[in-house]
Amino acid sequence: MGRIDAVLADTTDLRVWDLPVRALHWGLVIGIGVCWWTGTHNALEYHLWSGYAVLWIVLMRLYWGLVGSSTARFVNFVRGPKAILDYASTLHRRDTTHSHGHNALGAISIVVMLGLVLAVVILGLFAVDVDGLYSGPLSSYVTFKQGRHLAHLHYWWFDILLWMIALHLAAVIFYFLYKQQNLIGPMISGKRRSDASDAKMKLAPLWRFVVGGVAATIIVWAVSIGFYF
Repeated sequence: MGRIDAVLADTTDLRVWDLPVRALHWGLVIGIGVCWWTGTHNALEYHLWSGYAVLWIVLMRLYWGLVGSSTARFVNFVRGPKAILDYASTLHRRDTTHSHGHNALGAISIVVMLGLVLAVVILGLFAVDVDGLYSGPLSSYVTFKQGRHLAHLHYWWFDILLWMIALHLAAVIFYFLYKQQNLIGPMISGKRRSDASDAKMKLAPLWRFVVGGVAATIIVWAVSIGFYF
């Protein structure tokens, strides 16, 4: 009993993710879901709006990855090849410690996912619809043939994104079932049970997020009107 009490005394609810990271994460989940549904059901007007929302979220996540809280910043979790290989060599072990924030492999997933989402959105901005009714806001900058080609690339890259999402979900399930690490809970509550000696998250002020949100909104608005001021 004394040993159990000692272990519990050495653990605490450690803050891992701030509110902006969690809001952007789940907002992107919803946004991609709406993009998929509206695209497959030919609700192209709503598909455009959901695309703008996803663009705003990605811009904000990239911005927050530069100036946000410590666990959100790319510089604190994007690692080189050696660190990635070293972490990958421990995947078979169940007793590995929980990473504070994204682990080395998870960092690859985040960067690739954001890159894919941004690529899909940009291609959609230039895509030309068959009848031209719901073409992207930047389609006037390309020819009809180029716009149709970009539309096909938009669909193709979205399929790749779906496979990447499936791989991401498989990794979450693997960590939950095999390594006994719950990755979803902290992304909801922002906290996880951890050793009291673990590094603490350095929280970024909320005004930075507000400033970035205003800038991202202006960018998305400018894109939505095709930069025709």
